[in-house]
Amino acid sequence: MSCLLRISFIAGFVAALTVAAGAVGVADATAATVAIQACPYCPPTDATLSEKVSEADAVCLVKFLSSENGEELSMQTTSLEIVGLIKPIPPYKVGGTIEIPIGVTAKAGDLFLLIGQRKEGLMEWALPVEMDDESLAYVQQAPSPEVPAKATRLLYFLNCLGNSNPIISNDAFGEFARAELEDVQRMIEQLPADPNKKNSRANVRAKVRKWLEDPSPRLDVRRAFYGMLLGFCGNDDDAQFLEQKLLAPIDPRKNRLGIEGIMAGYLLLNGEPGLKQIVAMKIDALPVDLADDDPRLVDLNAVRMTLSFLWDYRRSQFSENGLRAAMRRFLDRPEFADMAVIDLARWKDWSVLDRLINEFGHAPWETRSAQEKIVAYALSCRKDVPASAGDQLPEQARKAQIFLDSLDPNLVQSVKRASGGLSPAAKPAAKTERAGSANH
Repeated sequence: MSCLLRISFIAGFVAALTVAAGAVGVADATAATVAIQACPYCPPTDATLSEKVSEADAVCLVKFLSSENGEELSMQTTSLEIVGLIKPIPPYKVGGTIEIPIGVTAKAGDLFLLIGQRKEGLMEWALPVEMDDESLAYVQQAPSPEVPAKATRLLYFLNCLGNSNPIISNDAFGEFARAELEDVQRMIEQLPADPNKKNSRANVRAKVRKWLEDPSPRLDVRRAFYGMLLGFCGNDDDAQFLEQKLLAPIDPRKNRLGIEGIMAGYLLLNGEPGLKQIVAMKIDALPVDLADDDPRLVDLNAVRMTLSFLWDYRRSQFSENGLRAAMRRFLDRPEFADMAVIDLARWKDWSVLDRLINEFGHAPWETRSAQEKIVAYALSCRKDVPASAGDQLPEQARKAQIFLDSLDPNLVQSVKRASGGLSPAAKPAAKTERAGSANH
């Protein structure tokens, strides 16, 4: 895999993981729905400060006194003085001291937030978080994760995304990374139309566009989310703004981190016409054989991830058959064929069964990993049998069973074990056709 593609996979984070979640985990994927629990274009993130405070038994504001005993931080002991109690618990009180078994790089008087949980009668303290007056106010004013109005809660963190203090802005972004997508959408719906108000939709759109234009590397991890966010709150002007970014000549000297979220935002605003344009310009216009270092591979991968996003989160806005047809194009792209077949199985697109059977063992399906994906696809197809079918299997399920019966049983069984196996009701088809082809 080229370096460009590796960068693109990192940029995709959760979206990429959703699509490529195991070579053999496809067999049960068709019956599953994607849990809309977190931003699909955000990296995995640790619990946020508000979550940690909510779950803590003790939260103290402390000032650094000293770190002693040991050349390395892991061998040191740090003394901290309690100067404030955010979540008090006996015996800790203002003026008291706490010792933690790790060194802290700081100077005397520096402030930290210290969060502790009681385990088996003992208080275990997390690593101190450096604080100043602004970040302390951010923590104290942050709405609790337990409040029922999740979308309203996110408005607080929306105002903090652009804060110059990295502790505040990064933690606020973490709140969106861990938020349910539907709550992000509800937050957008609550933005006032009056442009004179702080959180007006127009002001938020302007902020997001500014962030997308900012070349700072510190924003790279957020670009995909910001692109998607603009798709939720934008208008026709924003669609043109995103289109210009997508269709501008690719500069191989610059990374394309976040392009998949920008693509998603564009399609949220432009719908089916936008999808047709993306497919035409980002897939169909490209030669089949691209060099490993061709920067257009990054955009190709972004299209694939965006199709998966649209299916999982915006299927009602697009034609299911149109999304399937677009994904099928990736079977002609050796770099992406094995990942595309995972989604095609999830989407119950059995139209490529004959093709996959005939190509099994040939490029790009020579490796064991790639062949496992075809086996998993066939298992999914075999399981897709309506309850009313009785003993009469649908044609595609019958073909899938004949193909599976023709393979090394150890290969099929290993894929079954990894994916949960066939349903109890599944019955083998009669071996009346030649193995390896469903058309003979």
